[in-house]
Amino acid sequence: MRDTRLDPLPSELRRRREQAVAELETGITWLDGCPTPVGAEVIAALETFTNMPRRVLDMADKRLGERDSKVWVSANRLRGEGDDYERLDALAAVVNAFLWLSDHDEEWEDSGYGNRPDVEPEYNLDAFIEVVNDRLLHARADWLFEDGRFQERGNYVMHSEVLRPATILLGDDPVFNTASNAYQSALTRLSKGETDVALTQAATSLQEFFRALGVEGNSVSDQLDNAQRQKVISPADRSLMKPLIGWVNADRSDRGNAHRHREGDVTKADAWLMMHVVGALMVRLSNREPRDIVAARERREADTAAAREEGVRLEREAQTAAVPSQEQDPWERLGQHGDDTPF
Repeated sequence: MRDTRLDPLPSELRRRREQAVAELETGITWLDGCPTPVGAEVIAALETFTNMPRRVLDMADKRLGERDSKVWVSANRLRGEGDDYERLDALAAVVNAFLWLSDHDEEWEDSGYGNRPDVEPEYNLDAFIEVVNDRLLHARADWLFEDGRFQERGNYVMHSEVLRPATILLGDDPVFNTASNAYQSALTRLSKGETDVALTQAATSLQEFFRALGVEGNSVSDQLDNAQRQKVISPADRSLMKPLIGWVNADRSDRGNAHRHREGDVTKADAWLMMHVVGALMVRLSNREPRDIVAARERREADTAAAREEGVRLEREAQTAAVPSQEQDPWERLGQHGDDTPF
């Protein structure tokens, strides 16, 4: 059952409705940083969805390069210290620490009392990530946590329908490893503001995708022609893709980092468009529906989680069976107690 402990309050739901009405007129403005209200809600979620928040904050502080044992820098930033960019780093560090600990933390914590059992670490990762992404989205922060990493959101519809299926498609099949590395590099470069390199890397990922399909060529346009000759695609597919491939090739040649260009020629919007066009082409060439690609990943993750839970259950049952039962007192077997005991 879905965890509703940190569902938006009525005032927040009302604010979101008002925001939607306003954005119909003005459009959406995405923020590069993390506003203070989001940070405060993430701290509340941290304290709600794990019983080991101190371990998460300790690991987050180390990731930020902070080792002051008297305070948690990551927590203070989320609560309002520093600027929105520092808060975004703190949020990322906390989420990554939560993710790692949810998979690896098996150390029980001493309760401090002789008459109380030690505390087993508990991390409700899904609920925590749901709150983080919900608050980031409705603050219009241009980031979300998905598929194990923080990613720039860009256009959310395009992200869901193109970018995510493309990254899953490339990441799940070792055949596309080189193409996947180039595509992930493009995302990383884009997040650093290196838009010209991102544009070039995105086009490279498409070239490597063709090569993984056994289609060679000196350019992406050559590969498209060869793909039809090798019957990897149909003539109709080639007619559909040729204008897009031509644009990818030209944009890479004119404005990629491999060629001369003026600083500022390649905008973030240019790079995002290249990412989405290339991603859509690769998904189309795979002959798979985007939703099927995502659903297959989700099924595998669910099967893995179920197998893990079953393994834990079987291990516990085996441990219980291995504990010898306490031998019954011989006088209890005979029904003799108290004053009947002969000594």
